Amino acid sequence: MVKRTILTVAVLTSCGYTAKDNEMVGQVKKITNQTPIICTDYIEADISLGVIRNGVGSMSGEDVEAMIMSSDQEKILKDAAEAGKLVKVKYNTVRFPICWPAKRITSVEVVN
Repeated sequence: MVKRTILTVAVLTSCGYTAKDNEMVGQVKKITNQTPIICTDYIEADISLGVIRNGVGSMSGEDVEAMIMSSDQEKILKDAAEAGKLVKVKYNTVRFPICWPAKRITSVEVVN
């Protein structure tokens, strides 16, 4: 009985987010339409944390894939990718992502 109670409490308290209101600045490398076999389709942004402009800048070995949550975000990210502009992205990280990426974009802003 005690083990079952502990397991139930552990499962119920582990749902939600591992982190909220995170922020990153980078360049959008690509926007892709993902079509998993079992889950519903979603749109994902690949954001590079390294910044290169006119062949000058820094390279990053870390890219972040995050799920785009609205069509407004998708438009802003696509426009930024085409123009090569930096974006400031705020996101939450889901504790147990089942079908989609753990990182979910909450807001996007183009950095001038």
